[in-house]
Amino acid sequence: MPSPRLTVPLILAATASICSAAPATPAGAFNTQVKTLLDAHCTDCHGEDVQKAGLRLDTLPVDFASAKTSASWVKVLDKMASGEMPPKKEERPPQPALQAAMNYLRGELHHASLANQQKQGRVMIRRLNGTEYENTVNDLLGTKTPLKEMLPEDSTTAGFDNVSSGLDLSATHFLLYQEAATKAITAAIPVQPPMPFSNTRTGLEMTQKGPYFKQGLGRTSKLQGDALIIYSKLPRYGLCSTASAPVAGRYKIQIKACAVGAETKPVSVGFMTVMDSGREGPVLRDVRDIPHGEPQIIEYEIDLARRQSFVLNFLTSWDIRGFKKPIEEYTGPGVLVEYLKIEGPIDAFPPPSYNAIFSGVPLKARSVVKAENTGGRVPKIPDNRNDSQWHADPLVPDSANPKEDAARLIRAFLPRAFRRAVSEEVQQHYVQKVHGKLDEKYTFFDAMTYGYKLILSSPDFLFLSNAPATPAAASGELASTKLDNFSLAERLSYFLWSTMPDNELLSLAYRGELSKPATLQAQVERMLNSPKANNFTKNFAGQWLDLRKIDFTIPDPQLYSDFDSLLLWAMPLETELFFEEVLKNNLSLLNFVDSDWSMVNERLAMLYGIPGVTGSKFKKVKLPAESRRGGVMTHASVLKVTADGTHTSPILRGKWVLEKIIGKPPSPPPPDVAAIEPDIRGATTIRQQLDMHRNTPACNSCHAHIDPPGFALENYDPIGNWREFYRVTTRTKAGIVNLPYTSRGVYRGPDVEQGAVTPEGKPFKDLADYKKLLLEDKDQIARSLTKKLLIYSTGADIQFADREVVEQIVAKLKAENYGFRTLVHEVVQSRVFLNK
Repeated sequence: MPSPRLTVPLILAATASICSAAPATPAGAFNTQVKTLLDAHCTDCHGEDVQKAGLRLDTLPVDFASAKTSASWVKVLDKMASGEMPPKKEERPPQPALQAAMNYLRGELHHASLANQQKQGRVMIRRLNGTEYENTVNDLLGTKTPLKEMLPEDSTTAGFDNVSSGLDLSATHFLLYQEAATKAITAAIPVQPPMPFSNTRTGLEMTQKGPYFKQGLGRTSKLQGDALIIYSKLPRYGLCSTASAPVAGRYKIQIKACAVGAETKPVSVGFMTVMDSGREGPVLRDVRDIPHGEPQIIEYEIDLARRQSFVLNFLTSWDIRGFKKPIEEYTGPGVLVEYLKIEGPIDAFPPPSYNAIFSGVPLKARSVVKAENTGGRVPKIPDNRNDSQWHADPLVPDSANPKEDAARLIRAFLPRAFRRAVSEEVQQHYVQKVHGKLDEKYTFFDAMTYGYKLILSSPDFLFLSNAPATPAAASGELASTKLDNFSLAERLSYFLWSTMPDNELLSLAYRGELSKPATLQAQVERMLNSPKANNFTKNFAGQWLDLRKIDFTIPDPQLYSDFDSLLLWAMPLETELFFEEVLKNNLSLLNFVDSDWSMVNERLAMLYGIPGVTGSKFKKVKLPAESRRGGVMTHASVLKVTADGTHTSPILRGKWVLEKIIGKPPSPPPPDVAAIEPDIRGATTIRQQLDMHRNTPACNSCHAHIDPPGFALENYDPIGNWREFYRVTTRTKAGIVNLPYTSRGVYRGPDVEQGAVTPEGKPFKDLADYKKLLLEDKDQIARSLTKKLLIYSTGADIQFADREVVEQIVAKLKAENYGFRTLVHEVVQSRVFLNK
């Protein structure tokens, strides 16, 4: 584990000493160390007559304090450092002169960037993105309400959707925040008193209650007494489902079932939910194995919305589709279901969500509250009232002392909602708002809903303040950029959990202890060991590796009939569990490039050709010596999101590797260069097409970097199969090739073209060779991931002064075998993370 760090004041003092020790170099030094070199080697392409890439250097101001100008000088420096400027075909400047110019630019750019950070901080105020808003509201209220879908989509900046400069705010946002808050508050209140619900459906009853179910009987399913045996994925109009839930809540499901078939193996099935409306298809919630043998009772708990049912279904379509004999003779895999039973809700009453915002306030039917407030006749609520009647006249909170309860509840809610201590003035402001509505004869529930909506759509809730411990001067300049303990708790919690700080973090913040290095290290360990850390996997790894795009394309069923829903479910899980295994055990982050293990289940093992793996559960498996897997680039998830569903492109995959793994993204293509369209007839190879494309001078320099990693991955098809030839839809001389896992075949197209040469002139024949070349520069792999973690954790892109911190972290990682968990600790203890 990382050793204790310097305290933040010492870090700042050291930073200040660095800054004072590196004053701006006189202009004469620029002329001798930089201008002379530029005039001799650069201005022919970036001068008065020619401005390649729109850059002119002979008139570029020597003003490193200007954001626009310094950005241009950063590009110049980076091109010099990479050897791209001057171009390799031109005369190279003497190495001492080149090094002197780079040293000058680094010093000036670092000095200017650090000075700006010390005056203003590096992270502007940042609002919660949609994911963080939903998580925070649900954790605050104790609800499980989908809210993100109600909000405008967040834009992505520097690879992530939590970067402050990309998170705008409009009047539409505020309107939708009000609507989302109303939905969440309403969901926190139970509609009716506890009314136990229980329903059991036999297989026979499921066929009778499912519309048009009999169309599949005798073809993909059959009855055996009261039991239902299904052999293939059932259509949405014939579902093996429970009765629908009468109210939202958590339910217990009992399934009495067993796998059948000659192979005597368990069968993987999907646990799904579907709404009664039938407007949307079933949603996959989990995958479980049904054991072979005698029927067993399997219990499962699940959160259901009102009028939502639990569904059991296959995720694959077995070969029974081509079985021409009577179904009674079929011996392939299937599942026998004796019955499905639903019971619940099993939540406490009133639920924790109610106590979070209305603790101590009794619940009454809305009609009763209205009658009592207006002096009308109070209706008697019958004990046998059904759920539809309760939804027409739901329970609402009703206080005997509304102003006292309002003040108590609002004052208790504010510090949790604002994630810090709240002044008496602010507390009184919100209390008076609610009291004002009570004075206007609002019901207690409506007045409190108004108050809670104000809080949940206020800047103090919506924004992470990144507040410094010492207030800024009247000029706006900061006396210190050290974050206060509450802002540090926020930054840490939204980094690792994508939600609000819990009571332990806030307690440490109140005591002023969170910023101590040892305390921070202990909290990072606690948080990474929490189930909430799954949000780090979902939101950091999901964006870093593009796992969020797993559903963006649908593989062509004619070419890829070996693709199914079970494989789709397994794809991102492999990568997420791989990420968590590396993090949990502090394995080297170089495993993301290459590894001799992976996390697979039976379906993925079939795809990868790994023997001995059974069942839907994932296991850490050592890869066979001859395996063509290892590292995330060979994961089916990554191979799918870097293809279009039908074809692969070395350009798309090469760009992905440069951005995600190497950390050197290519420049955007010129606007007047047409994209390469795949030749579906196979008349020209992708290498031939790219060779012609690279003849364009504007394209050649970038494609020299993009194409090699793209060709390294060309042996993998859009669903992750290893391939030696392309699949095509038209007849070829090579004929038909049968596919694994399916009775279908495809036409064999041209052989896959392997191998390429790196920009440094190093040849490789396949991905295994290419990964070895990547790992020759381990620091660059670590540097790339360090930058991404710093961006994601702070909500701001890398600035020039941050480069020093990145290099310090990489040096420490190198001494610790590049441990990924160590990297997370180093990021949290860094100057970049601890300061505004």
